[in-house]
Amino acid sequence: MLNVIKMDLYRMFRSRSTYLVLVGISLFMAFMIQNMHGSIGKEVDPVIIGIGNNPALLSESMSLQTIFQVMAGSRIFMLGIAVFSVMFINREDVSGFTKNIAGQVQNRGMLSISKFVSLSVYVALNFVVGVAVLFFVGNMVFVSITVGNVFGLLVEMGLQIIFHIAFAAIMLGIIVLVKQAVVSMLIGILLPMGGFSFFYQALNNGIHKLVGSGAFNINDYTVTGIVATVSTHSATGTIFRSIIVSLVFIIVMLAYSVTMKQKRDVN
Repeated sequence: MLNVIKMDLYRMFRSRSTYLVLVGISLFMAFMIQNMHGSIGKEVDPVIIGIGNNPALLSESMSLQTIFQVMAGSRIFMLGIAVFSVMFINREDVSGFTKNIAGQVQNRGMLSISKFVSLSVYVALNFVVGVAVLFFVGNMVFVSITVGNVFGLLVEMGLQIIFHIAFAAIMLGIIVLVKQAVVSMLIGILLPMGGFSFFYQALNNGIHKLVGSGAFNINDYTVTGIVATVSTHSATGTIFRSIIVSLVFIIVMLAYSVTMKQKRDVN
């Protein structure tokens, strides 16, 4: 098992696509920073279709934790995870690598666990690169981006890492289920871009009619909704609920991926 994980991590860090996606998302983030600066003082749209941010949190002088919170809430990191996941996992199936290695492991489900570990490492790498971009580009666009409270920044990053790893687990499950790179990529992009927002709203309306209360919000139980609204400044109960929801997604999607990988024939 450990050897399979090491092999996948080696391939990930040696893969050109890993760095191409990081560069692409970094450039997109640089554009987003400029867009964030222009949105200071504007109202927040109730439904965001595409990558958006919360202008209410922005100012000319901010801490790194604040601008990271806004950028993570825009769901741009999720977009990078979706693209990387499909490129990293589907490329192995196309090249025949998975078929070759499957016969060398006792349990093919280990391959899904290994991919999950690699995706989790990529999430952390994405955040480290993202924080560096926010600091250097942010200081060129805004009046001042200070390092501020380092512990607070690390806690914020840790919280978002949990949420984004849950999204990576969802992407793994989608890729295993669909087995088509184009469809997996489409779903992975639509999720953070708000492509299912109206579907969620329809579900909310249906549930509100059934229970006679408008308090329930399905976005509180989706990873994309959690990433956009929850931070270390949220209520303690909201944070715990969001962590539990994320862990449930991780366990369920990883269990599904492992089970399906073990049962299916490798093409």
